[in-house]
Amino acid sequence: MDSNDPKYYYAKHGMKGARVGQAVSDITSKDQPTYTVGEILDGFSARFAQELEVSVNDGLKKYKSPFYVLALTKKEFWADNIVRNWFIPRQTAPHALELMRKHPTCTKTLYVVEGNRGDIKVAWSIPAYEDCISIMKNPSIHSPELIRWIKDCFEGKLDLDSYDYLFK
Repeated sequence: MDSNDPKYYYAKHGMKGARVGQAVSDITSKDQPTYTVGEILDGFSARFAQELEVSVNDGLKKYKSPFYVLALTKKEFWADNIVRNWFIPRQTAPHALELMRKHPTCTKTLYVVEGNRGDIKVAWSIPAYEDCISIMKNPSIHSPELIRWIKDCFEGKLDLDSYDYLFK
């Protein structure tokens, strides 16, 4: 997109902005190569790591250790090859089952950050609800750890207030 093309940008009444809807419409009207979510995630892994690092550094300034970074990952239904990530640093651990209710279409990954030791660990990663159903139909072809996380989520075993035990 040309940054000066008025089709995508405007400057009216002393304000500037982008016409996001027009850009999305133009992108989605053209044939797009199809990739799997895994291929898309692999392509964005460096950006994911950078955004996670920024979130961890923000958390180090705001929270005492240990603290948590919740990553929500969603493949957008309206466009091929689009995956969005949100990183939320927080002092308290979220409960996985409640997150499943609130964000059924996102993969939810909880990172535990021990800033005093410079350590970060994955507490769990739970796929979107429909993906969980598909995975549990054939658990033998998936990681045992993933299967355990999914089962633990739906049994309420990941509704913990602390994951300090990961650092012991």
